[in-house]
Amino acid sequence: MSKFEKTILSNLKKFTSYINFLLAGALAIVAFFAIGLFVYDIYLLFFSDIGIEKGILTVLGSLLVLWAAIELIHEEIQHLQGKGFALGAFIMLAMAALIRKVLIYSLSSEKSEELLVIGGVIVGLAIAYWLVNAKQKAKNY
Repeated sequence: MSKFEKTILSNLKKFTSYINFLLAGALAIVAFFAIGLFVYDIYLLFFSDIGIEKGILTVLGSLLVLWAAIELIHEEIQHLQGKGFALGAFIMLAMAALIRKVLIYSLSSEKSEELLVIGGVIVGLAIAYWLVNAKQKAKNY
């Protein structure tokens, strides 16, 4: 490689590092707001007229959002330490988002067809997650 190409590559690596640190900070802010959402949902559960069933499902949905933020922060830390890109974390995040939607839709009797479609997508994501993990385990041995 020429000196010019090495300089460009070096600068791109530095820029990518800065963007990754910015992403980690943004994920920390998201986690902070997810904690606020969780606390607010607990407040609504006890001090509003939403029913106990809906309130508990809403709190569980908030916990899923918080869990997803924590998982993404963990994966970003792994990435900053030089580990590879974690496709499994994004598959888990998609499954968590869909499970949250199932929790919310389960309160409505008119969304049964959508629940079936979402259930099928969750099964597909679970299979993809299993395949990604099986490949990583085989690669580590």
